[in-house]
Parts: sequence; structure tokens; C-alpha cells
Amino acid sequence: MKTGVLVHGCNLNIENWRHVAWGDPPDEPGRIPQGMLMAAQTNADVIVFGTGASEKAFRLGESEKTGQVLSEAEYSLEYLKIHFPSLTKFKILRTRIPQLQDPKRVQELSESMLGRVVLDTNSMNTVEEIANAGRIFAERGIEQAILVSSPSHIVRCLRDAGAIYQNDKSFASFRYNVHAVPSTTCYEGTTGADVVVIEPPHRPDRHVVPTHRRIQRMLTLQKLDYEELVKLIEEFDDLLQRYENKYFNSQAALSPESPKEIPAPDETGIT
Repeated sequence: MKTGVLVHGCNLNIENWRHVAWGDPPDEPGRIPQGMLMAAQTNADVIVFGTGASEKAFRLGESEKTGQVLSEAEYSLEYLKIHFPSLTKFKILRTRIPQLQDPKRVQELSESMLGRVVLDTNSMNTVEEIANAGRIFAERGIEQAILVSSPSHIVRCLRDAGAIYQNDKSFASFRYNVHAVPSTTCYEGTTGADVVVIEPPHRPDRHVVPTHRRIQRMLTLQKLDYEELVKLIEEFDDLLQRYENKYFNSQAALSPESPKEIPAPDETGIT
């Protein structure tokens, strides 16, 4: 089965990019090593690195591109070229990729894997990244698509892929076979458990209030000026607290052991 792997880009200016993108041996492969694992296990025909949403001067190891300003995709590929032999430090990769167990075959594997990489430097966000990778996959007759990203990002990647690939017949060769694989590394201070999924109402035994629509509207306001966003969150916290009090007080009336009131939040949660 012809397989395409998309290794999602990671903003180059985040805290601890190396941890998120590369990971920490021996047991925590980041996005790039996880992508290599998926590509090796499926003998992927193409490996897409995205995106061009952020740029940074490359200064990690000896490279002909040291000092040049590179996009996320270019930066990730250059980092992989330099550190490819270090993939052997990850236990899961060493166990599941036979070539990494033989020092004489690591260079051969490197040339083979790097030769399948295609860069997407045009996309500016996750939606564009998935769409652009999809076009590359479609052009090459890919029959299985694998998305690789952090646990705190991969859920949204799969959501966007579902929306993009399922509604466009040009992706027909692989749209019935799309997989999302998390690395082990998240953005600093977060875990996969921090992701909140708001599904549209669908159970007949629960309310049909379209809560998800309100959350979507709120997320569109993330680009407000910081002061305005803080004000919005504070007002929203107050509103939530009022209804939380009503709810938990009603629960306390039914069960004396239930808390009568939950404490008000101490901060906005904005970072």
C-alpha cells in the first residue's frame, strides 16, 4: 500500500522546540523521530515536512545552511540530516527499524529516508498544511495517509483532515485510510489530557444545545488585543462561576456530601 506521512511543523520560536520536535532519548521521540518511525514501518513513498508559518536562523550543528533563515519545514529537515545517526538513541526506533541496529546500514537508511522527503514551505497554518500534504499525496497516488504531531495537537490535525479529505474527491485515493499518530512530546507545560474536545450534540438522552458553536465563536477571538482577551476571560469566568454555583448547590441539596460551592478561579489562565 502506497503510504504518505505528514510530519507537522512546530513553531520555531516556542519554548524548547528541540524537545517538542526531536524529543528526549531513550523513551520520548518527538514529532520528527516519530515520523521517521512511521515512514520506516510502512515503507512510506513520501514524507512531507510542513510548514512555512515561522522562520529562524539555523544554528544547530554543522551545516552548509548554518546562519541561514529557514522555514519550519526546512529547519526540521536540516535538523534531521545532522542528527539522523542519533535516531539510534531512541529505544522504540532501534527496536522496530532493523537498519538502525547495524551501524553500517544507518547511512544507507539515512539516504533512503531523506530522499523521500518533500518540503511544504507555503502553508501558514494546520489546515493549509494538511491540504497541501493531501495534494502531494494525491499526485503520487498515495493510498494511506499518516499524520504525525504532538499529543496536544494531533486531535485537531485529525479533525481538520476529516473535514478536508472527506469533502474533496481529489483525495479519494487515501481519504478512506487516514491515521493520526501522536509523538510522546507536547508543548512545554502541557499534556494530551489538556486538550478539550467539544463535539456537536448527538445523543438523544442529553440536551441538544449547540454549545460547540459558542466555543467556536470564542476561539475566533484569540487574536484580540491581550488586554481585551483578558477582560473577556475574566467576564466569562464570572459567568461560569455563577452557573457553577447554581449547579453544585443543587447537587449539594441532593447529596449532603457534595461540595456546596466550588472556589472561584484565581487567574485567567492566559499565558
